[in-house]
Amino acid sequence: MTVLTGKAAVVTGGSRGIGRAVVLRLARDGAEVLFTYARSRDAADEVVRQAEKAGGKVRAVQLDLAEPGTAEELLATAERQLDGLDILVNNAAVHTGAVPIAETTEADFDMGA
Repeated sequence: MTVLTGKAAVVTGGSRGIGRAVVLRLARDGAEVLFTYARSRDAADEVVRQAEKAGGKVRAVQLDLAEPGTAEELLATAERQLDGLDILVNNAAVHTGAVPIAETTEADFDMGA
């Protein structure tokens, strides 16, 4: 039994980079994982394949969390597909260029809503 057996996790932005590593680690540690991706189905499928090869249970859902209403859609999907929700990793982000954290403003996070 691994440390996260019986736990359910949602990871936003799980098809690349840090999100991908988080998905794979959670799955390896026994969690059932649902992750979002915005664009590349191929990248998402590869994450699912790698996780399943390592014995994990992972699902991908295409959602662009910059769009209004998609956070609610993600939670509804998680409710349907997972047995509860124990872990949320909010990793999805829009890369707008390198800005030092001290120079980041609230407007940098406004997606034009």
